[in-house]
Amino acid sequence: MGFNTVLYKLKGLYKFGKTAPKLRGKVFVNKFGTIKAGKNLSIVGHPWAVQITSIKGANLTFGDNVYVNAGVGIAANKEIVIGNNVKIGPRTSIFDSNYHRMDSTDKGELSKRIQIGNNVWIGADCTILPGVTIGDNSVIAAKSTVNRDVPNNVLVGGSPAKVIRELEIEDGWIRD
Repeated sequence: MGFNTVLYKLKGLYKFGKTAPKLRGKVFVNKFGTIKAGKNLSIVGHPWAVQITSIKGANLTFGDNVYVNAGVGIAANKEIVIGNNVKIGPRTSIFDSNYHRMDSTDKGELSKRIQIGNNVWIGADCTILPGVTIGDNSVIAAKSTVNRDVPNNVLVGGSPAKVIRELEIEDGWIRD
């Protein structure tokens, strides 16, 4: 892969964050809105490409020490905030919009803010839906669909995700 190819893939990424993110593999960025990243954003785009989108007027924020695994899709149409020390498993989708109405009586907003707390682990093949807040230190089990708020310090799983158990998290503990 030539230098120009690498720069093309990084276009837009060098324009946000305190330091350049660590990128491996294919990472596609559609930056029409705002994208901000803290220190040590790491994105792995192999064996599946990662796609990150912020449309015009939208905000996407990554905290410090965020790890995004292969095949992840993140699309901000309004606002997505990802806290510090968050790990996002492969093939996970985080979309703050439904992109269409369910039926002719649906008059609600299509896009709703997503907030992911600090020290959160999102397993493989998860779907995070619009309007959700995931509390600090929580874990989302693989193949879960999160369609409602998740409290702090819990393990949730299933489709739709439900609390499986509370987690014991010591003050200051950061998930490896």
